[in-house]
Amino acid sequence: MMETNDIQSIVDVVRSCNDTVLCTNRLDEYPEARTVMNALNANATNLELHFITDRDSPKMKQLNHNPKCSLYYFNPNARYAVRLFGEMRIIDSINEKQKYWRDSYSDFGYMGPNDPNLTLLQFIPKSYKFYVGNEMKTGVI
Repeated sequence: MMETNDIQSIVDVVRSCNDTVLCTNRLDEYPEARTVMNALNANATNLELHFITDRDSPKMKQLNHNPKCSLYYFNPNARYAVRLFGEMRIIDSINEKQKYWRDSYSDFGYMGPNDPNLTLLQFIPKSYKFYVGNEMKTGVI
């Protein structure tokens, strides 16, 4: 069961992190973890989280094969950590890409929100896990 204060606690941790670890499943079914930018979620008010990547990245091949993934947020200053489990969805809408476009993405070689290599991802959370002291908090979203 989802508790409102749990979700707000998770959002607070998400907002406090510059990066997160995204874990996908490789095509040979082994898990693969990598750091991804969390810039699009710096002002998150809920768990509708977004990320950008390149259309031809290994993570896209993995997500197209199996959209199930997890996010691991860790704030080293506060020592807070959250694990989110869910699925990643590809957003093809140019309007949505424009909404999330940042001029700084040109530093990564993207030419704008219409760039065919720019891929916008939306994380659809299903469950969570984190600790408050020795108490493990889990829930379904």
